[in-house]
Amino acid sequence: MNEIKQEYVDQLVSLVHTALKHYKKYQTDLCALYPQGITSTELSVIKIVHEKPDIILKEVSNSLEIPGSTLTSAIDRLEHKNLIIRTVSKKNRHSYGLELTEEGEKINAEHEREERQIWYRILSLLESEQDIESLVNLLTTIVNKFD
Repeated sequence: MNEIKQEYVDQLVSLVHTALKHYKKYQTDLCALYPQGITSTELSVIKIVHEKPDIILKEVSNSLEIPGSTLTSAIDRLEHKNLIIRTVSKKNRHSYGLELTEEGEKINAEHEREERQIWYRILSLLESEQDIESLVNLLTTIVNKFD
């Protein structure tokens, strides 16, 4: 690859920070919709537990890249809100697994619906379907090269 111009790096830094600022505002607005006062960390836990039933606490902590103490606090709050329950893991009886309650599943479904709407609004800012396809393809390339 050719040398990358510093102006492109500077422009990308500014653009990503601005985009993330807007996305975080959307996330904050989304969290405010829930009467239980759910945080973005709690929503992330709910999403992971929905995607990977019987996931153990350590796997959630690793996936979210948060310390165990932070995760434990979030799970305590989610249990108190009747959104999640700790269970003895079926795959590792020495660990706790996590399961969503019926209310937790409802919150997850609502969150997924709202998040899709956020991304729809973001993509609708582009001029054409070709622009959308280009953005998705470029982001796919970047994400795949990270892995």
